[in-house]
Amino acid sequence: MLAAALLLPVAFIALIAMAGIVPAPDRHRIRRVGSVLAPVAVLPAATAAVGGSPEPWEVPWLLFGSNFAIDEVARPLLLVTALLYGSALVAIAWVRPGDREPRVATLSAFLLACYTGNIGVYLASDTVAFYLAFAAMSFSAAGLVIHYRTRQARRATVIYLIMSVISETSLLAGMMLVVHAGGGQLVDAPQAVLDSPHTGLTLTLLFIGFSIKAGTLPLHVWLPLAHPAAPPAASAVLSGAMVKAGLVGWLRFFPTAADPLGEDAVITLARVMLMLSLLGAFLAVPLGVLQNNPKVILAYSTISQMGFIGAVVAAGMLLPGAATAATAAAVLYAVHHGFAKASLFLGVPVLRHFGRGAIGVAVLAGLLWAGLSVAGAPGTSGAFAKYVSKEAVADITVFGIGLDVLLPLVATGSTLLLMRFAWVMWREERTSRPVPDGEFGAWVALCLAGLTVPRWVGSDWLPLDPPIWGPGTLWDMIWPIALGLLPGLVVWWLAARQRLPGWFPAADGSLAPPGDLVVVEERGVLRAWSAGARALTAVHTGARRAAGVGTTAVLGAGDRIQRAAVASEALVREWRGAGLAILLLLGGVAALVALGLLTGEWF
Repeated sequence: MLAAALLLPVAFIALIAMAGIVPAPDRHRIRRVGSVLAPVAVLPAATAAVGGSPEPWEVPWLLFGSNFAIDEVARPLLLVTALLYGSALVAIAWVRPGDREPRVATLSAFLLACYTGNIGVYLASDTVAFYLAFAAMSFSAAGLVIHYRTRQARRATVIYLIMSVISETSLLAGMMLVVHAGGGQLVDAPQAVLDSPHTGLTLTLLFIGFSIKAGTLPLHVWLPLAHPAAPPAASAVLSGAMVKAGLVGWLRFFPTAADPLGEDAVITLARVMLMLSLLGAFLAVPLGVLQNNPKVILAYSTISQMGFIGAVVAAGMLLPGAATAATAAAVLYAVHHGFAKASLFLGVPVLRHFGRGAIGVAVLAGLLWAGLSVAGAPGTSGAFAKYVSKEAVADITVFGIGLDVLLPLVATGSTLLLMRFAWVMWREERTSRPVPDGEFGAWVALCLAGLTVPRWVGSDWLPLDPPIWGPGTLWDMIWPIALGLLPGLVVWWLAARQRLPGWFPAADGSLAPPGDLVVVEERGVLRAWSAGARALTAVHTGARRAAGVGTTAVLGAGDRIQRAAVASEALVREWRGAGLAILLLLGGVAALVALGLLTGEWF
């Protein structure tokens, strides 16, 4: 079954790709059939997850010999990932001809490639297979981001690829150290990290690699750029499934502080991870509230939610006795978030196309459920996930404040973000199509799965105890939402009466540019490069005046310098050059970090 789960998507990719060598009429027919039948590729993985624990799959011909198996972490995530990708494939292919995405077969192939890598990350039992799957998922996702080929999509893809290269480079170096220390199998990886003579360096490299994918501050910059560029169905899997690969990496490779060997390095990393996760959980809120693109708002919401999950994982690392409970809580939260956030992303086009009439009421009800679930309202899967997470981190304090007090405040930020999302969506133009299509059906399936699957997974698979409902429990879940709801309603009231001019965006579409840190970096690099170009031009001009007529060689060299300076400045102003500059900047920072670790200054 595991072999079919990983090979069937590859077969569909090959079918779509091989259509390119067929004459035109048959080519289009084959690609159409391949994209329409592509959702079938997720059935083996879903069956394997629901059916329990199938036999491991040994692949001696892959790399150095690879192994794939299902465990308690992989099983829930495998199911939610199969359902999310299956829904995305249906949403893009099972629609009326006039509503299809451009290059739908190509988009389906990239979704399948990303899906194969995504589930490969969950199922891999050895470090080499894990890295191969992680890399396949990361680089395949670039095809989702650049799908529309717009300038925005190209810039977002460059930033995404830059961050992915940094991630993969860090992971490759970190995993080489893990394997060298005896961590060839994932079950041995945490102990190998502790046994390594470079524990601090290994943990830092792995943290950088996995945290980029998980959207941890300040490595989150690709998320708010990639989501508005990608198709909604692709955004649903990027946010609902792919970012969870970073979570799995944390759980597979990071040790707890139980073993005295390397304890200081583990505790240091866990504290850094906890602080960055909390910063991301809260700082993403004001950045998201200032946006006017609904998908950008949801991207910042994902950054905030992944900060919540990162804080739970870090708490499990700090308290060895809490590691099992924290892992189960983080997995349940990932399952809940996957369905709820994918429903919101896919709900953006569904509301635009089916937002009026009786069917529009159903759409609004579904989006309301998804929003309440993300906020953790009583009765939703989010309430269950946040309840068990709060119980798991009860013994951790941050600056004297219990983590079980801080984490509920994430729901306050989620409420504000979702109210901004609702405001933006309410003001968009909506139509009423008479007949539901695959996009609508896929969205309904996600909503229904979100209502049932997280509870089933939490109670029967992990297993975790659901909340015991009473006045105290209800109050604990309601007050963080009310804390965000009250100021949000005041802002709504003022904005509706046009007493907040800034609430209505300017021509650029937002009150603040999406991408936050990367925009600042681009502008800083651009100014520095422009200043350098002006300095070179001034030197060249002075040389021309001093050289006289007879120094042709000197003047020729000066002309070349000036042309190079002008060309380099023009390159930086383009998205390609800006991305290259950011790569150099981040690479320099990574080199300084590595130098500090190697010299023993850190950890």
